[in-house]
Amino acid sequence: LYPLKMVLLGGLIGFLIIVLSFKTIKKRIEKNDMKCEIKIKINNNETIVNGIVDTGNFLVEPITKRPVVIVESEKLKNIIPDEILDNLERIISGNIKVKNEYMSRIRLIPFTALGTENGLLLGIKADEIIIYYQEKTIKQNNVVVGIYRNRLSKANKYNALVGIDLI
Repeated sequence: LYPLKMVLLGGLIGFLIIVLSFKTIKKRIEKNDMKCEIKIKINNNETIVNGIVDTGNFLVEPITKRPVVIVESEKLKNIIPDEILDNLERIISGNIKVKNEYMSRIRLIPFTALGTENGLLLGIKADEIIIYYQEKTIKQNNVVVGIYRNRLSKANKYNALVGIDLI
C-alpha cells in the first residue's frame, strides 16, 4: 500500500512539473523568435521576403519530397512572370501552357488545411533559398516555393511560411 501511494504521488508531482515547464517554455517563445528573412533565387532573379517559422508546416512536394516554402504571390512578382502568377488556377487545371524555361520547375502540391480539404498549390522549384534566422544563414537548393494567392498575415507582418524542418 505504501509503495502505491508513493508511485501515485510521484506521478502527480511529475505531471505538474511537466505542465508548468511547458507553460514556461511557451511564454518564452514569442513570435519575434520565429521571424526570419528568406532570399529566393529563380532563373537569376531574386527577392527577399519576411517569413515566419511555421511549426505546423510539414508540406513537401509529393514526388521528390522537397520541402515547400509558402510565399504570397504578390511578393514573387520580381522573379516569376505575370503569365504564371495571374493564371494559377488555369495552370493547376491544365488549361494553359507555361513557357518552357519554367515548365520543368512547375510542381503541383496537394495540401489539406482548415477549410480546404483536397487543395492544390502551384509551386516552382527555386534555384536556391537562403534563410536568415537568429544569427544563422541556411542555404537550401532543393526547395519548392508554393505560391499562395492571398495574404498570410492580416497585419502584413510576414509574407512567407517556412517549415521547421528547414531551420
